[in-house]
Amino acid sequence: MIKSMTGFGAATVEDQSLSVRVEVKSLNSKVLDLNVRLPRSLQDKEFEVRNLVARYLDRGKVMLNVEMEYANKAANASQLNADLLHHHFGTVLSETQKFSVNIEPSHILQSILRMPEVMSASNGRENREHEWLVVQKACEQALKACDDFRLTEGSVLSEKVVGYITNIKTLLEEVIVLDPERAVIVKQRIEEKLTAIKSDAAFDANRFEQEMIFYLEKMDITEEKIRLASHLDHFLEVLNTEENAGRKLGFISQEIGREINTIGSKANHAPIQKLVVLMKDDLEKIKEQGLNFL
Repeated sequence: MIKSMTGFGAATVEDQSLSVRVEVKSLNSKVLDLNVRLPRSLQDKEFEVRNLVARYLDRGKVMLNVEMEYANKAANASQLNADLLHHHFGTVLSETQKFSVNIEPSHILQSILRMPEVMSASNGRENREHEWLVVQKACEQALKACDDFRLTEGSVLSEKVVGYITNIKTLLEEVIVLDPERAVIVKQRIEEKLTAIKSDAAFDANRFEQEMIFYLEKMDITEEKIRLASHLDHFLEVLNTEENAGRKLGFISQEIGREINTIGSKANHAPIQKLVVLMKDDLEKIKEQGLNFL
């Protein structure tokens, strides 16, 4: 079953000390384009998160956001390294005075407080490992929900595309019905031209026969009709049996378009060309929906 690249998933995992909420959104993209937002205490886990996402979502522009909240906020409050603060503040203040730079002490203090060494989280290694386990569980649940969403959305897209393919099949059947009529009209035109040019003294029957064979072959759409029908069946087969076949379906769509265009250029028959226009319209709808196929 084909999947869509558009999806959304969210999960919340809680225990006695911690609550983690993860949201995952995905849009269409040629590759896996991932944007991860993690709490500061888990910045070093971004690589693991990216690997986790890749296990569930093959392609797409993916945004993953993790929010973490402790039940006892005081237990996770940041600690101030007062000695380091005094050292940095004194050094910066002294250097600014040397260069005669006038900076408000409050501005210096605010800058120093943003340094990770000055304000450090109080939770130790054991708490950080606990955080990661909860975050990992929430990520897996959210990614699974996003993947399920993609599957459901893919089913809706598939239903629409099958309808467009069916329309093209119906239009092709009409082309097949009209083709003998076209052949009669072409034959009449040839006979009229033949009668007109036979009276010409410079008429070369052998050369005329060769050019006429070439002309008739150029106007014949038998092979295009067969190939178009085959491509339509192949599209449906891949759509219903293969996973993550978005690129392959795109290639088949190109082949369908090539045969439709050739029929239109060779037919030289107004009713068939009208059917070709309708087929092109349905094919453009297929390509538009196909941009979201995984």
